[in-house]
Amino acid sequence: MCSGKEFVNTGELWDLNRQLEGDCTVEVFDFDTDEGKEVFWHSAAHILGEALEGEYGCHLCFGPPLEHGFFYDSYVGDLSISKDDFK
Repeated sequence: MCSGKEFVNTGELWDLNRQLEGDCTVEVFDFDTDEGKEVFWHSAAHILGEALEGEYGCHLCFGPPLEHGFFYDSYVGDLSISKDDFK
């Protein structure tokens, strides 16, 4: 969460790869917190999207974190992906 002369404390979550700007407060959230779950599910959606693109050649459409998890809509043409593909 950033605050300072040119930044307002918006409560925006940043992942570890994003460079800190200005005067910031750093808080670490574990999975037992709402913020920790949101960040984890956001990152997991990106990993799923990368896997769908790399493994199946999917075209990614939409994949936000949700209140209780995440998903990624994607277009794969005539290909069907089932539970058997999860392993």
